[in-house]
Amino acid sequence: MGDKTGQTYIVDALKDVPKYIRWCTPSILPAQKRVTDVYSTDISVSAHFLGSYVDNTGIFKKAHERAARVYGADRTLFTVNGTTGSNFIVMRMISLENDAPQILVTRNIHHSILHAAEWLGVRFRFIKCSYDPQFESLIPPRPEDVLDTLNNYPESNAVIISSPTYNGFVARIKDITKAVKNFDKEIKVIVDEAWGSHLHFSDSLPESAMDAGADIAVQSTHKEGGSLQQTGMIHWKEKYVDSDLMLAAFREYVTTSPSYHLLASLDAVTAYMERNGKRTVEDMLKKSQHLKDLLGEKVIPPMRIMDDSLELDLVRDYISGYDRAKTVVALTKFRETGFEVASILAKKYRIVVEKGGLNTLLFLTTFQIKEEDVDKTAEAMVKIMKRLRKTDKKELIPNPFKHVENKPVIEPHVARRVAETIGRKVPLQDAIGKIAAEHVEVYPPGIPVILEGFRITQDNVRYLLKVKEMGGHISARDPELKTIYVL
Repeated sequence: MGDKTGQTYIVDALKDVPKYIRWCTPSILPAQKRVTDVYSTDISVSAHFLGSYVDNTGIFKKAHERAARVYGADRTLFTVNGTTGSNFIVMRMISLENDAPQILVTRNIHHSILHAAEWLGVRFRFIKCSYDPQFESLIPPRPEDVLDTLNNYPESNAVIISSPTYNGFVARIKDITKAVKNFDKEIKVIVDEAWGSHLHFSDSLPESAMDAGADIAVQSTHKEGGSLQQTGMIHWKEKYVDSDLMLAAFREYVTTSPSYHLLASLDAVTAYMERNGKRTVEDMLKKSQHLKDLLGEKVIPPMRIMDDSLELDLVRDYISGYDRAKTVVALTKFRETGFEVASILAKKYRIVVEKGGLNTLLFLTTFQIKEEDVDKTAEAMVKIMKRLRKTDKKELIPNPFKHVENKPVIEPHVARRVAETIGRKVPLQDAIGKIAAEHVEVYPPGIPVILEGFRITQDNVRYLLKVKEMGGHISARDPELKTIYVL
């Protein structure tokens, strides 16, 4: 059947969004001040009397200055391409400051940092991280893990930590920062805090990166901070960060035609959180705890929740705390995968979870979740659990990153260039032991499993095939994983 004349695919699809209970991003503050008519109020840089977003003047400068005060930074900039865009800006700043830059990164770092490093010729080396296969979670490094890597690569210019992790673990940023600065105070501590824009506003959550002493933090404010999808912030302290270089990198990478409505959303959230941040985050956490309590009472056991005392005891040396806005459920005692349960929730009950994985479901409590949404979700989970098939022999996939070297065989930016002449496609199984010429990742969360310039391992291939078999989404040149590009 052909398309209807005048059919608007995206507009029509968005009309159905309010019908769903959404335990996923974006987390929108319902009470923030809003622009009511986006079409009649759309404007461009031609309205020069408003100031310049790119040059940080006028109303934009005022909004940035207030955001810095509210979020505990010396300086702040708004971005309209999420943490992905912010990471490119920060990486550009690093490349402007250093002749042959090198960074240390955690293995769960977002692909945007690795892509930016590749494009800008910044070398990166991995910090050792542990992995929990039951909850499919990379665990942040301890300060001594960071120091071990620094001792191997003392020429490094920055340490980049992803915290909170996608599943909610918050790294020991204060201890890591102290260790790095004692090693060399000029090495920057940068935190990819995409999932942590709410931490600053709660005494019952771990410290934010700025509060813990990091030099730079990038946040996807739309994830857990209250603003519209695609919006983010870059925060920094000026003691070890050259603001002129940061602003130069900002001018190079931001669009000269930004959506003022996205920027207005960040401004509105900042104003609201300045007055009501602590109360608002605590209300959200109460709803999150209500979900955990209901699941614990009605569903678990045999399901497990990540932030029970046993699990947190196992990782106590690695984390400063846990983001209680997240509820991660493990399906270890069932044959079904998180992909399958997430699909049932969406199709039958109109409930969308942040992520379904091989063995997990991730519920993200957002500002717009209502008490009745919590009750409906728990009831749906009870009904679904009755249909699931129990097992004591579920196969858990071990750490897919275990055998990836902490440095590449060939620097990724070199691998990309030479791949133009010597790259070739081979069947995935035949690629084991060869050097990758492309990134392959499971999305979400966007952490590459196979990276350009690194040797492909059997663990990499086994994990990807299992995810594909169980219905996960693969981002690659060939999403079917029949072939992969190698050198």
